[in-house]
Amino acid sequence: MTQAPVDGRSARWAQHREQRRAELLDVARKLIHVQGPDVTMEEIAAASGTSKSIVYRYFTDKAQLQRALGRSILSTMHRRLVDELTALESGSGRRPEPEERIRAMIRAYVETAQRSPGVYRFVTRPSDGLGHFLESVSRLVTTFLPPQVPSPELWAHGAVGFVERSVDRWMAQQETHTDGEGTAPITSESLVDHLVTWLMKGMQR
Repeated sequence: MTQAPVDGRSARWAQHREQRRAELLDVARKLIHVQGPDVTMEEIAAASGTSKSIVYRYFTDKAQLQRALGRSILSTMHRRLVDELTALESGSGRRPEPEERIRAMIRAYVETAQRSPGVYRFVTRPSDGLGHFLESVSRLVTTFLPPQVPSPELWAHGAVGFVERSVDRWMAQQETHTDGEGTAPITSESLVDHLVTWLMKGMQR
């Protein structure tokens, strides 16, 4: 059966629409980075030089924008993980150990949150969008787990939930400059060390 010819105008329109959507998403990300997670769709429209009704043509609501931004962040995390694990393997001449893989994944997550707290807060707000984001992160973690991990999907979902809540609390401490007991919060490097230890070895000292 012969395929129907592709309508050039439709293809160009689809490409234009995707490009415009990416531009709006980039504007939203930059605005949220500067102003925080409470940015409105109207403010995004103003920063984009367009109207709110136009923005809603590309993102039906804020939850859809949240999911789209979450996917964009996840794509960046994936590229960083691939690059880091590839460099580690090339430098050592061996496959990364399980703990090295877990450390790379946790570090990528923590650094993503630290790099733009406003954007991180936006994509991890309790909503349907957060569910999509954490589910996608869990699938990503599963693909990078060593083959000997039993029930990798269950481990990934549990680990992601643990890390997400820990990082969420750590971010709150960063904002108040305290760990809740009157002392300075731990550094991002120490947080990664703690999370790796807790996940790989439990509470053993």
